[in-house]
Amino acid sequence: MAGCGALSVSDQAANMLDGDFTGCATGAYVNGMDNLAAFQTMAGKNMALVLFYVHWQEPFPTQEVNTVHANGSVPLLTWEPWITHELGTLEAIAAGSFESYVREFMQAAKDWGKPLFLRFAHEMNGNWYPWDGEHNGGAAAAERYKRAWIYIYNVRASLEADNVKLVWCPNNRDIPDASWNRAVQYYPGDDYVDWIGMDGYNWGHGSWEAFGAVFSDVYAGLAALTQKPILLGEFACAQDGGDKGAWITDALSKIKGDHPRIKAFCWFNIDKERDWRVNSTPSAEAAFRDAIGDSYFLESLL
Repeated sequence: MAGCGALSVSDQAANMLDGDFTGCATGAYVNGMDNLAAFQTMAGKNMALVLFYVHWQEPFPTQEVNTVHANGSVPLLTWEPWITHELGTLEAIAAGSFESYVREFMQAAKDWGKPLFLRFAHEMNGNWYPWDGEHNGGAAAAERYKRAWIYIYNVRASLEADNVKLVWCPNNRDIPDASWNRAVQYYPGDDYVDWIGMDGYNWGHGSWEAFGAVFSDVYAGLAALTQKPILLGEFACAQDGGDKGAWITDALSKIKGDHPRIKAFCWFNIDKERDWRVNSTPSAEAAFRDAIGDSYFLESLL
């Protein structure tokens, strides 16, 4: 009788890629594949996910995804439509103005043939990207975003690129804080999304916020919106303004204890707007290493 035996390895992997597992997969943006091995040595754990970015018009990043897969990890490719068009970014995408590029990219992803998370046009409820609500008509933006998203989904479906998992990922706060810009209004619906995400940071410098203050509101909203698994697409803590090591310890404790719907995270490990790196100080590094040493935090989704 079907279903009576143990799951095969392939079935187990498929279930994990659909978020059907106990625990939380570890991941990071490491600012270049050359830094991956050193980051994992520092963390004391393999990364189940590796985050990186591709701008539109750039080809499918075969070298990068091969490196990630060879590491035993799944690529989390953030696909950023840094494009301008007379119709506007979202309307141009939905109208098929970039059809040849989108189909070529998605076909290459299918041909690669291994599991891939594709995070398209993230943080749409912010005001800093050409695909966000403020730059795409304000009150009209959510519907325009959903049409663009569904266009991407339909290309994937038409090519049967089933190895590609689509991740919808708003910012933790709506900026601007306006009724038309609520994150949930941009959600295209369960039929078009595989995972949902959320991005957020503790910026420090006079605005120090615990993990719960950064994420609890958006987490509650997303958990009420859908049963899809949740991914922390980007998160990190500034060095200045508080105890970063204690923040890290608390954050991973909260992920495990208070946010069971979070099935994966990616730490944004770079010295950029702030020093987000987990190894910005020895105490922060030790806290991160100790926290992800918990068996709840998984080294692989494959």
